Parts: sequence; C-alpha cells; structure tokens
Amino acid sequence: GLYFVLVFICLHIQPAFVQAPGQTEQRKPFFERLRRLDEQFRRFQEVTLTRLQGIAENYNISYNINSRFQVLTEQYENISRVLNDFQATVDNDLNSLKFWTKKLQKKTKKLDLKVTALEKDLSDKGKQSLRENKEHKSLLFNLTQELQIQKKEISSFSEDREKVQRSLTNLQDALKNQGDKMVQLEVQVRSMLQNDALSSRQDPLREQEQKHPKTSLKLQFKHSRGKKAQARLQPPEPTKPQLQQPAQAPLQSESQSQLQPSHQAVTQPPQQPLSQSQPHRHKIRLYLTVCNVKSMLIFPGPSIQNYATFRKGFSAGIHELSVCTWLRVEGGYLGTLLSYATEENDNKLVLYGRNSSERASVDFVIGDPAYRELPAEALLDNKWHHLCVIWSSIEGKFWHYTDRWLTSTGSKFQKGYEIPPGGSVVLGQEQDSVGGGFDAAEAFVGRLAGFAVWNRALDPGEVSGIATGKGLPRGTILTLDDLAAVNGAVQHVECGCLEHCL
Repeated sequence: GLYFVLVFICLHIQPAFVQAPGQTEQRKPFFERLRRLDEQFRRFQEVTLTRLQGIAENYNISYNINSRFQVLTEQYENISRVLNDFQATVDNDLNSLKFWTKKLQKKTKKLDLKVTALEKDLSDKGKQSLRENKEHKSLLFNLTQELQIQKKEISSFSEDREKVQRSLTNLQDALKNQGDKMVQLEVQVRSMLQNDALSSRQDPLREQEQKHPKTSLKLQFKHSRGKKAQARLQPPEPTKPQLQQPAQAPLQSESQSQLQPSHQAVTQPPQQPLSQSQPHRHKIRLYLTVCNVKSMLIFPGPSIQNYATFRKGFSAGIHELSVCTWLRVEGGYLGTLLSYATEENDNKLVLYGRNSSERASVDFVIGDPAYRELPAEALLDNKWHHLCVIWSSIEGKFWHYTDRWLTSTGSKFQKGYEIPPGGSVVLGQEQDSVGGGFDAAEAFVGRLAGFAVWNRALDPGEVSGIATGKGLPRGTILTLDDLAAVNGAVQHVECGCLEHCL
C-alpha cells in the first residue's frame, strides 16, 4: 500500500516541476530527500519481493514436506504391518521349534538312558560271559578228571564183573540143587495128599482136624528153609538173580498149583507200588470272587485317540504314592498305563511302556529322567492280573507287586522328591505336553479295572486284600469314579465283580 501512495505522489508532483522551472533550485533538497526515499523504497521493495519469494518457496517446501511425510507414514504403516506379520510368523515358528526341541531333548534323554542301560547290560553280560568261560573251563577240567575216575571205576567194574559171573555160576548150581529138592518135595507132598485122601474116606472128622495143621506146618517149614537158602546164595547186586527167573518159573508154577490150598495161609499178596496204591492228586485251582472293581475301561487298539481323562488331578504335593489296578493285556506288550504331566515337566509320574521295547517291562518314571524298570512278562498272557506299584520319598523306596506277590523292589529312587499338584492325569497314553502329544506306539491295549491311587504307601496285607477281593483300603485320591471323559473307541463298562468284566 505504501508503494502505491508514493507512486501517486510522484505523478502529482511532476507537473508542478514542469510548470515552475524556476523553483527547481529551491526544491533540490526535497527531491534529494525524495530520491533517497525512492531508493529506500526500491530497496525495501526488493527486500520485500525477496522475502515474499522466500516465503513462497518455504510454503512450497512445507507442502512438499507434508505430502512426503504422508507418503512416509503410509510406508511406515505398511512396513509395520509386514513386520507384525513377520513377527507373528517368527513367534509361531519359534514356539514350534521350542516344542520340537523340548520333545527332541526328552527323546534324547530317554535314548541316553536306554543307551546307558544297554552299555551297562553289555558290560554285565561281558563280565558274566567271562565268568561263564572260567566256569566252563573249570567244568571241563573237572569233567576230564571225572572221566579219568570213571575209566578207573569201569576197569574195576570189569574186574567185579568176572567175580559176579563166577557168583552167578555158583548160584545156577545152587538153583539146580534147589530144583531137585523141590521135585523131591513135590513127590512127598503128592504121596501125602494121596494118603490123606485115603484116610479121609475112613475118618472125615479126623482128617479135618489133623491133615491141614500138619501139612501147613510142614510147608511153612519147607518154605522158610528154602527162603533162607536163597538168601545165603543171593549175590550182592539184587538185579543179577533176575536173569534166572525163566528157569525157575516152571518149577514155581507147578509147585504153587499143587500147594495152593495150604500155601495161601502163610503167604501174602504182593504189595502194589506207591504210584498204584495211592490215588493221583490233581491240582485244583481255586477261583476267587473279586467284587471290588466297580467298573472297567476297554482300550481296543493302539490309537492316539484312545485315552481317558479325570476331572481332577492331585490337589496337593505327594511324597508317598500307591497305584493299583487289575489289567488284562491284549496287545502282546504293555503300553503306557498312567501319565501325569505338569507345565514344568510332562513326566512327573508315568507307568511307561512301548511296543518296540526289547524286554517285557514297564518304566516307572517319577520326575523325568529318573525311572526304574519293572518286569512285566507275567502280565502278557491275555489274562487278568493285579498290579500294584508303591513309592515313598522318605527313603526313596519302591515296591512292585504282581498278583499280590512282591516282584521287585529297590531304594534310593527320588529320595525326598515331591510330585507337584495341579497337573493332568491320563490313562492309556503318555503325554509329551499337558493333555496331548500322544504316540500310538506308546498306547495301552487291553482292559483296565479297579484302578485306584492313594497318597500313602500301602502295606503288603492291604495289597493282598485288594488282590483277593477284600475291598479297597481307605484314603483313595483317584478312582475310575473320577473320570471326566473317555475318548476315541475307549469304553467305560460297569462291572462290580471281576468275573463279570468280560
């Protein structure tokens, strides 16, 4: 606005200068001042234009900057979304990697334990083979000495054989003489019988009173004398005189046929051997009635879908534990009966089995990797058996009962350890994570009845009482009545007595 005012003043002053040239000299200071003012105004105009141009340029720059910032913001948002997606993918991959790494570590631990056990078994077998070799060498040495002794005895037996043959020859001669005497005796008996028959016609009453006592006394005397003679002539070995039985048999049969009426009074019937005289005793198997099982679980096949869960776990820490159940194994191997897992460790308590196990056994795991191997060969005959596994942390002792008999025991097993509460209990599968991570090769196949858990160590009398059907001891903390769900093809069947659990 100031610029236009100055221009207007100049336009009105210029005619005055033309009309009054004489007054120019008088007005020179005014024009000088006006000229300086005009120069100042021009400089001010230049400065103003420069400032306006700078402001315009700054405005264009700020506008470009805002648009650029908007573009950068959009790019940042896109990059943020991409990074978030990438972060989520990485987190999923890391979680999966951690899960598989943890599972691999557990499998590696188990394999290390198996390898350690195998190495120990190999070393034990090596030591045992060395001992057996030494025993075999000593047995061979003893056998050689025994053979030498036997050879000497055989040579002495050959010498004794000659003596026995001479004794047999003498015995044959004595038997011939005895046969001659027997013939003479038969002739005498026949003559006596004939005389007795004649006298019986004349006096029957006298014959009945006198004949039988005399003949019986005589025959007893002859018979006893013949036995004494045979006893004197009998050789030391009782089996040798049997060689002469065929030669003696005709004489004995003939004499017995003649002397049968009187000889029966002094002879006794031969005694039967013990195996014939006594009746054969058959083994009688007593079937006990076990009516303390209440219900049964049927696991039909090896599948990760077949398992049972409980609606409650362990509400407090456990320092003593007893697990008892009736089971009937149908798969030819004993799978995993029980597994208890927490967020900290998936193997806090496991009765672990697998179909690829070389030996018929089950691993009793408490706080992985500590475990004990329990024999299970007696359970694999597709029949009902009672199993009890008991553990106490006071001394680290454990007891393994099969059909109420103590099968194995040990000590220093997780002494002072506590099984923590708040975990997941599963029947029929081994948990690699809480409530999951199953493997079909570790599944139990068969029937499970009367399952019960105590938070104390049962005594042998209580174990025997369960196995013989006398009822469950007090203080159970888990039974089949506490089941929450059966999964897959598992069936929960009510059967009060074991004989009804078919």
